[in-house]
Amino acid sequence: MKPLIRLEECHTADGMWELWQRDGELSLLLDGTPVANTRSCGSEEEMSRLALSPMVRVGKPLVIIAGLGLGCGALSALNVLPRMTARFIIAEPVEQIISWCRQHCDFTSSLWQDQRVRVEHESAVDLCRARKGSVHAILLRHTHARCRLALQDAQTYFEALKGGGLLAILLAEPDTRLEGVLLRAGFDCSVSQLPAAAKGKRTLLHTLILARRGRYIPFAERKQRS
Repeated sequence: MKPLIRLEECHTADGMWELWQRDGELSLLLDGTPVANTRSCGSEEEMSRLALSPMVRVGKPLVIIAGLGLGCGALSALNVLPRMTARFIIAEPVEQIISWCRQHCDFTSSLWQDQRVRVEHESAVDLCRARKGSVHAILLRHTHARCRLALQDAQTYFEALKGGGLLAILLAEPDTRLEGVLLRAGFDCSVSQLPAAAKGKRTLLHTLILARRGRYIPFAERKQRS
């Protein structure tokens, strides 16, 4: 068996973060609980595709990515929306995680060279409070921990989105409580199951909730209505 090597660690207000490696596979842990793994990033890639494909024809789409993880979801988002006018904001409060990705995740090198990407060292909720009605999509991943989204925060996401904008939440398993919170915040929700890994037997499934703020109205149609 290949050795398990701890590459990095740091202490934050949330707990102790660690980056481990075994046979080329990277794992990000918080207080010993896995947060992200390069082997099971297939669901992140599919979340980006499903959430951002409707925005392909948008002139200047703005996407907020809540948490960098190991960079898989952010990198996929760039590939789904290749147009140069797209903007991506990565909300990552833990600065060390960004440094670890730059140093150890070679596959994310293009992420840091892309001029459309900006990293903010605060939470996605805090970012959204200052961006009412201006965001096209928000991507959240909670595949290793329960998403304890408060109604107030769900409403903040709702208010930050444009009409037809999507809040995508990736979960380890179905969560009817979370669906109820999103519905009370005003979202229309759909739920699907995604394979956790892009390759292999695909026995592990993750749950994707796509929460939409109303219907997207193209600019030309809005102009006709006014």
